[in-house]
Amino acid sequence: MLAWPEETIYEALEAVASTHPEKSAVVGPDTDRTYATLLEESRSLAAGLADLGVGAGDVVAVWLGNRPEWVACQLATSVLGAAMVAVNTRYRTHELEYMLTDSSASVLVTEESLLGRNYHEMVESTVPEVATQSPSTFDPDSIPTLDAVVSLESDPRRPAIRDYEDVVGEGRSRVSNADLEPASDPAATAAIFYTSGTTSDPKGCLQSNRSLVNHSAHVAAHLGITETDVGVATLPFCGIWGYNTVFAHLLAGATLVTQTHFDPERTIDLVDDHDATSLSGLGVMFERMLATADFARSRVDTLERGVVGFISKGFDEPLFERIEDAFGFPVVQPYGLSEANSQLFVGDPAAPMAKRKRVGGPPVHPEIEVRIVDPETRADRPTGEAGELALRGYPVADGYLGKPDATAEAFDESGWFYTGDLCVREADGSVYYRSRLDDALRTRGFLVAPREIAAAVEEHPAVRSCEVVGTPHPRHGEVPVAFVILESDGEGGGSSDTGGESEDGVSADSLETFLDDRVADYKVPAAFEFVEAFPTTPGPNGEKVQKGTLRERVRDRFDS
Repeated sequence: MLAWPEETIYEALEAVASTHPEKSAVVGPDTDRTYATLLEESRSLAAGLADLGVGAGDVVAVWLGNRPEWVACQLATSVLGAAMVAVNTRYRTHELEYMLTDSSASVLVTEESLLGRNYHEMVESTVPEVATQSPSTFDPDSIPTLDAVVSLESDPRRPAIRDYEDVVGEGRSRVSNADLEPASDPAATAAIFYTSGTTSDPKGCLQSNRSLVNHSAHVAAHLGITETDVGVATLPFCGIWGYNTVFAHLLAGATLVTQTHFDPERTIDLVDDHDATSLSGLGVMFERMLATADFARSRVDTLERGVVGFISKGFDEPLFERIEDAFGFPVVQPYGLSEANSQLFVGDPAAPMAKRKRVGGPPVHPEIEVRIVDPETRADRPTGEAGELALRGYPVADGYLGKPDATAEAFDESGWFYTGDLCVREADGSVYYRSRLDDALRTRGFLVAPREIAAAVEEHPAVRSCEVVGTPHPRHGEVPVAFVILESDGEGGGSSDTGGESEDGVSADSLETFLDDRVADYKVPAAFEFVEAFPTTPGPNGEKVQKGTLRERVRDRFDS
């Protein structure tokens, strides 16, 4: 039976808070929001957003680091029956513009800067009217659906940007919390997670309140998270794994300690200072924590549980064992994706290490329906044989925002979602991931379409064509490498295949600079190879680039 079958995110958390309103819910730098104060802030923010015109069915884009205010935004939009678009903190102007336009966002909530990037400058580059208009006259032609920009910091140079505290304060003073009736439709879209998938256009996955609430609660139950736990957040809230981790803790009544972004030294400090019991993240994150000068088992010996993902790097058995030995809790690996929530299949902490070394495991709840099918015919494969994973049930998204063709391709009329992942299901119902069926790559925990990166490289006037593949990286798991054919190739210009500067002056550095302000930093190729042609194989529909040959060429590039 589902935990909260008919509750919205806000209603579910309100029920949890009623049992211990004064307990710490979300702890941030110099702030400690109890369950009661978090809910009060969320209701006031909801009232303030309603004053800005946000209502049921509208979209609020949230471009913040891992802050308590991020959680308040999700709760506030749930109160209003609106949806929150989780904007990746590493996005740049091109991606921000696409997301605001594609989602028809009516409000953007952001902060002044993060990760060394000035968000206000990028907002102005995307929406110039923030510097020329006032809040009362804000009516941008650049993003016509946008009615307001709200920031955690005011900015005199951009007078149209509203101050977050002012919006919360106005909501608190204008609308009595008792009179603000929360929306109550569990089927309403609560959050939209953008994923590149395997196409060049990012797609917004529509996740309902029912999906997110129930799945996060089931993750908590599967991992044994209770109200006695203290979790330290490392994963970005804007991603489905980070999101489910946040609400797994909150719906269990636990305490969540936040940091705006992952920092290995800071993470260890937070575990030590707060006697944390729960810590999840990518294998490379744990590897970086182990490499810090101040790491010691005594500083993390309160940890009891955690989920560690290795998909982005490929499984590293020695690292797996080092993490388990150094941190002292049984490591389990997750499988999930934006279209169906994270941690759908997670290893059993009580299982032997040999079993936990596999990516996936038992379903976190029996209501997750699973099929393993032939990728071409979609006929069911026998137990124990690999095939494409298809999913149905409460965790599955309601399709892609504004993309009926992409939705029809991935979701059939019976509600099955075809993941594009090669998996195997065993007799006990456990599901284990093998690989992607296509060439998508994962870098720093994000799924990235190589074609999206290649298209950005091809915007350079000197580039004729580009192919991108992923290769292992010791710090980031997997990184993109670009193979580039220049316009001059074949016309006497020539180029080098060494990754240095081409004969006509285009270099890896110049291409990196060209991409720096156009795409997120994890999408910028870690290396560029200048070639005269791509290796190809003849096929019925024309020649096909041999991606495997390209991957093999750079497979050991970053071993050191």
